[in-house]
Amino acid sequence: MKKILSMAALALVMAGCSNDDENVKIDNGEASNAVAIQISQKVAGVESKAAITPGSTMQAVIVMVDEKEDTGNPDFDAFTPKTENTLKGTKLENDGNRATVATTQFEAKTSAEAITLTPKLYYPITGDNTDKNSYLFGVSPSGAVAGTSVTFNEKDGLQDVMYAAKVDAGTNTTHNSVSPLEFKHKTTQLTFVAKLSGELTGSDWNGQKVVVKSIVIQSAKVPSSLNFSDGTVTWTAGANLSVAGCNTELTTSICSPSVPVMVQPTSGIKVNLELSVNGVIKWYNNLTIKNSANNGDLTTKEAESHEITFTITPPKTADDAVAIAPTAKIVDWTVGEAGNVTIK
Repeated sequence: MKKILSMAALALVMAGCSNDDENVKIDNGEASNAVAIQISQKVAGVESKAAITPGSTMQAVIVMVDEKEDTGNPDFDAFTPKTENTLKGTKLENDGNRATVATTQFEAKTSAEAITLTPKLYYPITGDNTDKNSYLFGVSPSGAVAGTSVTFNEKDGLQDVMYAAKVDAGTNTTHNSVSPLEFKHKTTQLTFVAKLSGELTGSDWNGQKVVVKSIVIQSAKVPSSLNFSDGTVTWTAGANLSVAGCNTELTTSICSPSVPVMVQPTSGIKVNLELSVNGVIKWYNNLTIKNSANNGDLTTKEAESHEITFTITPPKTADDAVAIAPTAKIVDWTVGEAGNVTIK
């Protein structure tokens, strides 16, 4: 009788989504002479480009690496990405015929629930190799695997890149208790809101419609690839990243937040703000985001979400300067330090 590994919950603490449908692998059928690895998942909380919540569709790539002889560690040197099981009839003829990379798509859950790997991943079947442990790693969103690197198709700042470090799945006979794979954010998240510091009455903008059209993050870096052997992220070169503003008339209450963007954690973030005043576009450049106490630059951190508030003070006369104060606070992911920007 074929034995199936029951794995502990695959915990997606805050998982992302992807449009990498082309990475879904083909399953050639079940091997009758091998033990398959079966995974379950649960979601404690989520936030990404599509505002993932329980019930949303998730995607990830799961990688299996066999043990290096008698070391208790994965043999990355011998690892070869393979996305299909090569069967002769219904059997795997050797360990090299096994798939080592699978994709999974599932509904985010807050309690453990089985998910399906395509294709199935199997423990070693050949001779002494059956005593070797197999190790699992996870990366979300799905991407192309080459060596130990997963390269992402989209590099637009909208990808919630997450990494699940090594889990020992045991052998084909010792797999009764497996620790959960736990996915963790590898970026920081930024969202933007705006408000007026006071009513427009008595200002040069009295009776006019003030709207934030866009925000440009200067020298933003986003994930290009991730090394699943150690979780190291390779980032893109710094470039301007444009984020749509709330595009509604500003009041003294904050507007709806922008689409969240996921970027490399850093400090000294500078942004440009595009403002429309009765249809006339005005740019305010090189604004530095300050911390919540407004006594230094905001430092963003991995797995923290920062809400940046632009507080805009209109000019009293046409010759006066406009005050814009960006401030930040932490929301949704791990709570961290708030930040702000003031423009006058």
